[in-house]
Amino acid sequence: MQTLLRALKTTFKQIRRSGWLTWASIAVMTLSFLILTVFFALGFVMEQVLVSIESDPHIYVFYKPGVPELKIEEKKEEWESLDNIESIIYTSEEAALEEFQKYNQKANPITAEAIREDVLPASLGIRLKRIDDAQNIIDIVESEASTNADILDIGYSQTVIENIKDLVTIARIIGIVILALLSLVILLFTLLTVEFKIYYRSEEIGIMQLVGGSLWYIRLPFILESTIYGMLGALLSNGILVGSYYAILYYYSESDLLIFLNRFFGTLPWPDLSMEILAMALVALILAGGAIGMINSFIAIRRYIR
Repeated sequence: MQTLLRALKTTFKQIRRSGWLTWASIAVMTLSFLILTVFFALGFVMEQVLVSIESDPHIYVFYKPGVPELKIEEKKEEWESLDNIESIIYTSEEAALEEFQKYNQKANPITAEAIREDVLPASLGIRLKRIDDAQNIIDIVESEASTNADILDIGYSQTVIENIKDLVTIARIIGIVILALLSLVILLFTLLTVEFKIYYRSEEIGIMQLVGGSLWYIRLPFILESTIYGMLGALLSNGILVGSYYAILYYYSESDLLIFLNRFFGTLPWPDLSMEILAMALVALILAGGAIGMINSFIAIRRYIR
């Protein structure tokens, strides 16, 4: 405990003596975590878009006119219990007619008014958890249609399903590769900053070694200093992002672009994030920043203190 307290005292002394180098190190860490956090946030948003595309109804089961709603609801509940089905949307004959008239009222009003209630069938739109499970669900639905006289038709496009499957796979691979490369570049960038700081004090390190300072007596203050820089960088970067977010909401709350983005992204399957979860995420990011600073410092200092 005394060793740690002595190391902390030395660390804060080094921070005060470093002057511009301290602010430069904090700025580099802040910029690095800012870029990394932005790209991770974009990756998270992209993942929600892909999940939304995957879970959109791609398989429809159409029922013959006059089938009791209770029978359709029973089949809906049965299929919703399957593990690979996210949810099922039931559209009644009246709702199908209303939706058809809504979308065709301006383009073709005569056709919209001519359609009768008993022309458009009731349907079940199946939302999948993963697009890879589409074929299994298609097989289940087709098997049901072969024995259920109430089913009029099954609607799906194998080409569309395969294209969505390829799109989701390629987008996720590209996202993982970009984030991995970006993380590696930022780790090397921060490592270079830490190494420059240690090289700047190489003469001081040499003197401490000559007077008999142990390896950890010399190393620990540098490791703690980089840990503090990493935690400050993570905290400041998140402060900048949160401040920018609320500033944009305040000054551009009525802009057409923000309204459009809110309508588009508001329909995505966002997780329920409470204040406790957000606070835990912030603490985790700060600890991650400290860990990155610590690891980088440990790697860099081994070259100078052996």
